[in-house]
Amino acid sequence: MTPPENLLEQKLEELERRFTESAREINELRKLIPPAAQREIKEIKDEWHGIHYKWWIGVLAGLLGMFCLSYALYTKLGWVADQRALPVGNDWLLRRLPLVNTLPILSWGWFGLHLYACGAAVAYSPRRIPFLIYLLTVYMIVRTAFVFLSPIGAPAGMVDMRLHDAIFSRILGTWTFMNEFVFSGHTAIPFLFYLFFKTPGLKRLMLVGSLVMAIGVLLSRNHYTVDVIAAFFTSYSVYALARASFKRFVEPIFRTVSV
Repeated sequence: MTPPENLLEQKLEELERRFTESAREINELRKLIPPAAQREIKEIKDEWHGIHYKWWIGVLAGLLGMFCLSYALYTKLGWVADQRALPVGNDWLLRRLPLVNTLPILSWGWFGLHLYACGAAVAYSPRRIPFLIYLLTVYMIVRTAFVFLSPIGAPAGMVDMRLHDAIFSRILGTWTFMNEFVFSGHTAIPFLFYLFFKTPGLKRLMLVGSLVMAIGVLLSRNHYTVDVIAAFFTSYSVYALARASFKRFVEPIFRTVSV
């Protein structure tokens, strides 16, 4: 062999040795992963395997556009609703509950719960993400109508998020508003995730989260009792409406799949 051929052969042998060592190290690392974690990883891979990406990306892009438009409508009508001087309601239950500052739960807890829910949806239900975006779009449109038409102002003694909360003090008046009481979004959105998810663990977590938020908004006087009760019934109605209309109007445009 000529010197260049010897050098090439040595490099190939060195590369082959590295590949062999890497494969052995990967197998050793795999053994260190607990069986439960291995099952989780396999489940996530199975969920993402076989997605019709052309359909998935097309639907997702269109529905994200719809969601942004619905949120823009909410910000416009929410601003109009905030300009009104609305009367204070007389709530039988709120008069009997202690006043508690639950804003950390209603801000950091609320955002943390929803970040976890979105991550779980991406990991375990990628095929249903278009439906989730559509569901939140329908919810946004319905709640915007409720907020705009609501004739009642803030409950007496409300712990004001504009003054006492690091998150909402920065977004109130632009991304969310004060006069948005009927119905409780803090209660409704976790309940929508409860209806969306199919696995028992996630369903339980979202239901508990919804109930915790319901108690929190009542103790801090950020909602009336009827707002919390209405949130559960309205959310279920929104879910039923979104599911039926998604199957009838959205799926046939692309392809028929079960959500």
